[in-house]
Amino acid sequence: MNKYNFYLIVFLILFIVGVFFIFTNFFKFKLGLDLAGGVVLYYNVELDKVKSGEISDILASIKDLIERRINTLGISEVSISYTRSGRIIVEIPHIKNPQEAIDLIGATPVLEFRVPIQQGTSTIFVPSELTGKYLINSNVVYNPKTGFPVVELIFDKNGAKIFEELTSKYINQPIAIYLDGKPISIPIVREKITGGKAIIEGNFNLFEAKQLAYRLKQGALPAPLKLIGTSTVNPELGQKFLELAIKGGIIGTFLVILFMIFYYRIQGLIASIALIFYIIFNLFIYKLIGVVLSLSAITGFILSIGMAVDANILIAERIKEERRKNIKLEDALEIGFNRAWPSIRDSNISTIISTIIMYLLTTSFVRGFALTLGLGVLISMLTAVFLTKILTFKFIPYFSRT
Repeated sequence: MNKYNFYLIVFLILFIVGVFFIFTNFFKFKLGLDLAGGVVLYYNVELDKVKSGEISDILASIKDLIERRINTLGISEVSISYTRSGRIIVEIPHIKNPQEAIDLIGATPVLEFRVPIQQGTSTIFVPSELTGKYLINSNVVYNPKTGFPVVELIFDKNGAKIFEELTSKYINQPIAIYLDGKPISIPIVREKITGGKAIIEGNFNLFEAKQLAYRLKQGALPAPLKLIGTSTVNPELGQKFLELAIKGGIIGTFLVILFMIFYYRIQGLIASIALIFYIIFNLFIYKLIGVVLSLSAITGFILSIGMAVDANILIAERIKEERRKNIKLEDALEIGFNRAWPSIRDSNISTIISTIIMYLLTTSFVRGFALTLGLGVLISMLTAVFLTKILTFKFIPYFSRT
């Protein structure tokens, strides 16, 4: 019993901390686009010059890049999806100025190295294989001859190889460096360059050079991106849905508690207490780690409440079966828990596997559903089994009266 007392105190402390954390404004719950309102940006990626075998990698690279750029605004709930045809959809909740995000995404440069259309000529340039997708770093350095700032580019292994081949092929000819479709530097190649480093020279002051280096370091787009439309989501409509979801959840939980107490008496009361702990622990975790609450995520949470109650029903039924036998009360309770555990374990593990698969293979709102359902199942194994067992053995004297 001393062991149970210790664990019960730990649960109570966590419960109090959770309640305090949930109902104070140190942190706020993060709401998804459908609840908080926001903006949706629609882009097309120009894939005309991209090899078919590289399309998937380029789209994934652009998606990651946009996410990094948007998150400099502190909007971690951004959702980005894309199609094979080159359509990219960016969903950004909580933002009041869409142009700020549009400008930030649009500021990402398209870096290209272009070569003469024919060797020995220097009038018309065509794109080469070397683009910003091979860039891993950029820094501001000073030209030792002129003293002016220049931008040093550092390529990855593949980019370094391509650059070496280009400089070997076009010795004493220009290789033009284009940024966002405009030439910014057209140096003459004097010798083959190894090591994967290149220099962008221009009429830069220090601020301009640093800004360019930063933009390139953040990630140069491997293909041009064109904004084709925007739409906004009204937060008032989302707020109404949120109020309905909360109201429905409260009513449903209240009815479940009434049923459990009416049908299972003391065991139902224990299950109801464990359910309240379960709800507080979930909301505490959501706020602590920043789970984005969309309508689908809330649906996953409500479904997990039902699964937590289901575990308690299994326990209560097993205990009822054992109490019908002529055995000691403590033994009946212990056997009831032991017999219920395999069913609870197996069903929860299968659900967790399903949520992991959904989370890894889907995007946006489906991932939110999978995350809250998966977290809920894990927490329910703590409250519906462990906490319920502690409370059951603490309330043993009351069982003898039922």
